[in-house]
Amino acid sequence: MSSLQINEELLQDSDYFTDANRLAEASDYFGFAHRRIILGDGALDLLGDECERLGTDRVFLVRDAGLIALEEPVRQALGAAGKTLVGVYGKVMPNPTVESVTDLAGHIKNADCQAVIALGGGSTIDSAKAACCLATCGGVLPDYFGFDLFDRAAHWPVIAVPTTSGTGAEASRVAVIADTGGKQAIYSDHLTPRVALVDPQLTRSLPAALTAISGLDALGHALECTASKKSNLLGDAVARMALASGCSHLERAIDKGEHDPEARYHMARCALLSGLLLSPINTGAGHALGYGIEKLSAAAGRPVPHGAAVSLVLPGVMRHNAPVAADKYYYTAGVAGLKLAGLSREAGVERVVVWLDNLRRQHTSFASLRASGLDEKDIPAMAGIALSIRRLMDPNPVELTGEDAERIYRAVLD
Repeated sequence: MSSLQINEELLQDSDYFTDANRLAEASDYFGFAHRRIILGDGALDLLGDECERLGTDRVFLVRDAGLIALEEPVRQALGAAGKTLVGVYGKVMPNPTVESVTDLAGHIKNADCQAVIALGGGSTIDSAKAACCLATCGGVLPDYFGFDLFDRAAHWPVIAVPTTSGTGAEASRVAVIADTGGKQAIYSDHLTPRVALVDPQLTRSLPAALTAISGLDALGHALECTASKKSNLLGDAVARMALASGCSHLERAIDKGEHDPEARYHMARCALLSGLLLSPINTGAGHALGYGIEKLSAAAGRPVPHGAAVSLVLPGVMRHNAPVAADKYYYTAGVAGLKLAGLSREAGVERVVVWLDNLRRQHTSFASLRASGLDEKDIPAMAGIALSIRRLMDPNPVELTGEDAERIYRAVLD
């Protein structure tokens, strides 16, 4: 990018770009499940061919409630390869629950299908992943909250076709479920879709606000994973690629996404790569604090979308983490095209933090906690929820206390 300006002296002095310290500090494990991923315009057209590769003739479609218009392209792609769409489940809503996933599992079991297509955003893909495994393994969904509790692969392979560029659910071994106690996560290699068809053309009509919210979520995944205690050289490499695509193209996708296929491609790439990081590394305090916002706002009847909730608190978490993660954040400022020549590493970090905060304020209706329907009185409860999510708080690179959490929330109160 011609606009990229980085202080080269700081870059050469950055541990982010050397090996020894990273190898000493981080795990040397970084595993991907063996799955097939196709990224590019027209990927949806390969749906029938991928069913043929899987040896499946009868497929069941799970889609977002608002995506009825995409049923016909799915039917055409299947029909061209002699495959049959035997049924459609079109009731998926944001934030799958135990009840909704259980209902979907029953429909899949009764559908006489051999594979399941998940067409939509992260909620749809997570719903299909979890429902296929639940229908195969039996029991009740809360039995599987946690790590590696599904004992076998789903009877129905999932083909994920994302229509947003945010969660990266098409590439992860995670399904997030809304439960009475807050958001719960299921981790299992058996959840990873067998095939991901990532077609950026499907995202071109996304409204600007949804593009911003989902894009900030994807950037949040990459930023938190690369800063995590669990990150390592391979994780950093994937995160750098995700950040380079996302930081340099998110504003373009927001401003003119329908007419900028390159920007849509790079945001799809960013979300996909960031999704790959969620299995071996996972996110941190930004997502934990975001879940606090999601739960309290939902209880108040004004639910804040996941990406917006995370982007509200991520700048504060980055400032908190900066003493040990400045190199990672400085790189992010550079690939965002921010002018860094002559700036210290700390000043560069502050510049990217402000940039992220301004993206949310300018392009979404969630400028602050008050604008999102929350108030000072909600902060202690949100902090308590966040601190209880140890799977996210423990890998955060800098320990974060209840007082720290409340301070970060108060910084975006107005």
